[in-house]
Amino acid sequence: MRRWARGWIVVLFVGVVFVPFPLAHAQDEPYPIVLAAGETFDLCSSGQIVCPARTPICDDPKVALPVDVPNGLGFKGVGTGTTLCSAASAVGPRRIFRITVR
Repeated sequence: MRRWARGWIVVLFVGVVFVPFPLAHAQDEPYPIVLAAGETFDLCSSGQIVCPARTPICDDPKVALPVDVPNGLGFKGVGTGTTLCSAASAVGPRRIFRITVR
């Protein structure tokens, strides 16, 4: 029994250590998005975040706002300027976006 348990512990350890976690890598720069005023960027359709996305935050609501879209969550350009927005992914860390509205 002890030999069997020891074998499973080794198998689990090797599985955990060598499984790649692609979503756990740190993000170097915010993902750039360029919008026109009134245009909406669909986060879930873009493939930049795993949906359902939640808790969106924008630094400057005069430039961009989080909005509901048919696929889940998006950001809408409101006024000219640049701001940082982020959203929590269903898995992994928050994703940061640099939104420029022209």
